[in-house]
Amino acid sequence: MNEVAAKKVYSRFGFSYTALYLVYVAFIALFLLISNVAFSEGALSGQTQMIIYFLIRFVIIYPLMFLAISKLPKFEIKKNKLGVGGFIACVFITYFVMVAANVVGMVLNSLIGGATGNGAVNPLMDVVENMSPVMMVLFAAIIAPIWEELLFRKFLIDRVINYGEVTAMLMSGVMFGLYHGNLAQCSYAFAIGCFFAFIYMRTGKIGYSIAIHMIVNGFSTYLSKFMLSGVNISEMQGYLLNGDTEGYMNFIQENLAALAGMATVGLFVIVAVFAGLILTALLHKKFVFEYHEEEIEKGKRFKTAVLNPGMIVYFIYWIGTIILTQLGISFVNTFLAKLGG
Repeated sequence: MNEVAAKKVYSRFGFSYTALYLVYVAFIALFLLISNVAFSEGALSGQTQMIIYFLIRFVIIYPLMFLAISKLPKFEIKKNKLGVGGFIACVFITYFVMVAANVVGMVLNSLIGGATGNGAVNPLMDVVENMSPVMMVLFAAIIAPIWEELLFRKFLIDRVINYGEVTAMLMSGVMFGLYHGNLAQCSYAFAIGCFFAFIYMRTGKIGYSIAIHMIVNGFSTYLSKFMLSGVNISEMQGYLLNGDTEGYMNFIQENLAALAGMATVGLFVIVAVFAGLILTALLHKKFVFEYHEEEIEKGKRFKTAVLNPGMIVYFIYWIGTIILTQLGISFVNTFLAKLGG
């Protein structure tokens, strides 16, 4: 009986999240069609279009995702405080987990990119380059972490935790990783998604994972946008390779503040990663899972959580998207680009 109930819940999540993402694409397509008729070419800047895309996602689609699963029965999760020390430890462990998983993802991305001839593929960089600093902070560092933690941690885990904590954690991580739609982000999103799920299961407070997610996205935002903006790293490397000491020193003086910021944040990340590694080794015995009476027995968990209609659709769509992206093919982006003129 528990197996049937669990299948229905996981299937609802798979169908709902996939269908409503496609609704999101349809909304954007409709917006582009309307804007082509109502405005002259170039009247709406890329920044304006991107803001509208984010608003559609955060104001319409994500609330609809919640409504689609809101009637599913919830299970109570025991509330526990993490404490300041525990929170800081979790931040460091997150950095260690993220960087370790990112290295694996980068290697796979490079190997597959070499085989396909497309090189390493990272669509995120194109998005970052087209976003203003204000947009990066508001959408990437604040709003996105809130909604992603609600959708892939709280809303999901509240409804599946009694069917097995390990399964709930892995499904949270897998769904979150795949939802990014590209290999470059999938690996580390899966890893930190699993860790955030564990934090939520042990504390029952989604605010902790939201805060850590904001910190991680915030630093990434700062590193990629504020510091690298206007700093031509290739130019600096060129001076070094050509032995142009005078040009190199002039470049350093002109970009001293930005480079100092890069060094500071880079040092923090290095310290955080090593601290996270040490803390993971010291605290590994605390990574335990509780048993629930309705837990699905071993041998049936994969079939229950993954081999159901909704999740099959979810996996086919997002794995297919990742494969096509790696091959340099994006039907959705190509379709929307044609609509946008």
